[in-house]
Amino acid sequence: MRIVALTVSLLTLAAGIALAAAGGKTLHHTSTFKLAAGRTKEFSVAYPDALEFGGATYAGRVRILGPSASERGSAPALDKVHITSQGSTLGDSQYSARVKNANRAGTAPVRVLITATTTLPAGTGRG
Repeated sequence: MRIVALTVSLLTLAAGIALAAAGGKTLHHTSTFKLAAGRTKEFSVAYPDALEFGGATYAGRVRILGPSASERGSAPALDKVHITSQGSTLGDSQYSARVKNANRAGTAPVRVLITATTTLPAGTGRG
């Protein structure tokens, strides 16, 4: 009975170590920008630890948010805000998005939230 319990605990420990070694660490940089009505602009966020580790993967996400409570102007229609392009730029060192706000003048600016994510390979020693 002890041998079975010891074997099960050793297998559980080995599986936990293998799972921890298989997955890399994920790092994020997030920035929020304002975009006025009737404007088109490109925004960029640097990847954390960009190009420091071979085998790292990079991704990004863009979200369009309404104005903050302190903004003046009428509420913008978020369906009139479009992401015209997005992706890695500057040799994969940053994530960029070009956003167009087609709302009429006088509406409050929208917020653009961009998150750049780096997934480091296992065994990089970064923790």
